[in-house]
Amino acid sequence: MIRFRWLLAVALPAVLVSGCGSGSGDLVRRAADDFTAAITAGDSERACGMLTERAREGVECSSLDLPGGSVEAVEVWGDAAQVRTSEDVLFLRELSSGWRVSGAGCEAQSDRPYTCEVGGP
Repeated sequence: MIRFRWLLAVALPAVLVSGCGSGSGDLVRRAADDFTAAITAGDSERACGMLTERAREGVECSSLDLPGGSVEAVEVWGDAAQVRTSEDVLFLRELSSGWRVSGAGCEAQSDRPYTCEVGGP
């Protein structure tokens, strides 16, 4: 009986914690969906507000022209993520303010890293 209580004392909190909130993949998907929705709606200012500070460098927010598309795949590695949409590849970073787009309008290069219209991987 003591082993059973010990198991409950250790395992139950772990199960409860793992079930709380959304996983990183869900949060990344939501951030990417919000970003692509702003792009599709032509709301460049809102989309620009979802970029990391570094990605905003050299970008004219009022004329942000990027592909949108629906989210098809999400990969998360710690505080970094890649999202493939039907029309684009996005890179995101987790900041204290949440997930932000660090690269958009990205294309793979055969033997080099992605090149992006805005920011980068």
